[in-house]
Amino acid sequence: MHLQDHHTQCPEIEVECEFCGQKVIRKEIQNHVDISYGNCPRKMKPCQFRVIGCNMMVELENEDMHNTDFIKEHLDLIFQQIAVLLNVRSQVQENAGEIRRPKDDAQKHREVMFNLRIRQSLKHMEDYLREHPRVATSKVSSSSLKDFTTLLEKLTEAKKDLGLKSDKMENKVTTYADIVAVLSQEVEKSSNIIQADIVAILIKEVGKSSDMIQAMVDEGKSFRERLDAAEAKVKAQDRIIKLKGVTLAEQDLRIQSLEMASYDGILTWKITDFGRKDEMPYLANLVAVLAYFFTSRFGYKMCARIYLNGDGMGKGNHVSLFFVVMKGEFDAILKWPFRQKVTFMWIDQNNLEHMIDAFRPDPHSSSFKRPTEDMNIASGCPLFMPLGILESSQHAYVNDDTAFLRVIVDTHDL
Repeated sequence: MHLQDHHTQCPEIEVECEFCGQKVIRKEIQNHVDISYGNCPRKMKPCQFRVIGCNMMVELENEDMHNTDFIKEHLDLIFQQIAVLLNVRSQVQENAGEIRRPKDDAQKHREVMFNLRIRQSLKHMEDYLREHPRVATSKVSSSSLKDFTTLLEKLTEAKKDLGLKSDKMENKVTTYADIVAVLSQEVEKSSNIIQADIVAILIKEVGKSSDMIQAMVDEGKSFRERLDAAEAKVKAQDRIIKLKGVTLAEQDLRIQSLEMASYDGILTWKITDFGRKDEMPYLANLVAVLAYFFTSRFGYKMCARIYLNGDGMGKGNHVSLFFVVMKGEFDAILKWPFRQKVTFMWIDQNNLEHMIDAFRPDPHSSSFKRPTEDMNIASGCPLFMPLGILESSQHAYVNDDTAFLRVIVDTHDL
């Protein structure tokens, strides 16, 4: 129990500051939170404008924030104090004449009192001479002379006393005049100090406002940079989406090619949603579109590959169409190299003029040897059809966003 009491009183034990929560030795806690020189960051101290009426207590680290938030209230208090001081100054100046007036009145009173004392003394002397006529005829008795001497001494003493009172009055008036002058100077000095303080505060706040404006400008630049980065990401995502769209379209066509695979050496290829193929020029070199077919159920496996924006010599100006020999399940029992004639046909849906081209395989080309990979190198017509003809109004190579191609492999000698 005694040890617990000791811990609650011992000056060397660390205790927690009620403001900031720091551990401080008990005997130093008062210095830690002292308003004037304490180092507690959360201590409460009177607002620096307390002398003019702001009675709020603020945390040391939040003093600048308080001054910024209450700048209008502080300026109102300052203007109120200026108004009071200017009123005091005006009153002092107006009453300066009233304060100097007692000096003049004292001088007049001293003259009046002096004249009154002289008259009283002369009257006493006249009365005395009337009562002792012999004094007037130079037959002054010793007792009368003594009385006159006493009266003269009293008169001199009264004059001296009056002079002292008059001097005291003059000293007081002079003191009052000096006080008035000092008060006037202090009022003038206080007015100048307050005006200087107001200017300093306004300059400080303008500086803070400039800093805030600069911070806003910097934040605006940062926001602009983040926005530009976001726009770049959106554009990148847009490119990725377009690429995925084209990839999905290609996959759709691959599935369609499997579904429409033929086993008679003739591939009739229906390309739908032809308008979507306009996305393909957006990609470099255009992705190839495949369609699979066979010469027979157990024959050669082949595919057609089309580049709607051209490939090689036809890139950008022609539709390129190629024939590819693919690795099949029955290659071991087939004749190699592949020697069958291949004919390409883009069908005019008006049945007026089909676009036709054909070639015979070169037996020495690796494109027609037995495949060792999934497919051989493509061979065909890079300049199959000029792009301008696709939009010709005389033909219907594309109608209702749909085109038809036919690849014919000669199977007569197989």
